[in-house]
Amino acid sequence: MFFHKKNRYELDMTTANNALQNILSTCNQPVNTIPFDKLVLRKKVNAASYNRLIVATAVIFVLTFLSPLVIVPLSEFNEKMFAPAPAELTLDYVENNVLSLKFTGDNILYDEAFMETLSGEIIEPLSVDTSKGVINFPFLSEEANIYVPVKNGETLHLLFTPDNVTGLAQ
Repeated sequence: MFFHKKNRYELDMTTANNALQNILSTCNQPVNTIPFDKLVLRKKVNAASYNRLIVATAVIFVLTFLSPLVIVPLSEFNEKMFAPAPAELTLDYVENNVLSLKFTGDNILYDEAFMETLSGEIIEPLSVDTSKGVINFPFLSEEANIYVPVKNGETLHLLFTPDNVTGLAQ
């Protein structure tokens, strides 16, 4: 199939048929009843299907070994595309003794957020705006921990430390 001889010899069908009949009679074999041109055509058809089968097998072999290169990137792409956005604190500010925290991300449980002082006192948020992702807590003069749960079991833990707050609008 891939390696062909450069020299091809041609023989007409009648001479080839006579040569075949002479060989069969010399070997004491029965005379060939199938015309010689049909024998040649049958050989060409068999060789063509064999060549196609070889090429198809080679293509399947190559695709089999290259398939992991296609599957792995697709699965990583799907994970990134359908994964929820991580919860992040994007903005925090103090205004009128209210600490406002703005979050972005998916699956944040805004209504379950709370603040815990160092003495163990639990302080609920003053207000929650889930459409804007804002939670408002009272501004304290002492350190406190702020916990914001997320649906997948994680919790954002923020440490609130009031520094020198002079100059803030209170």
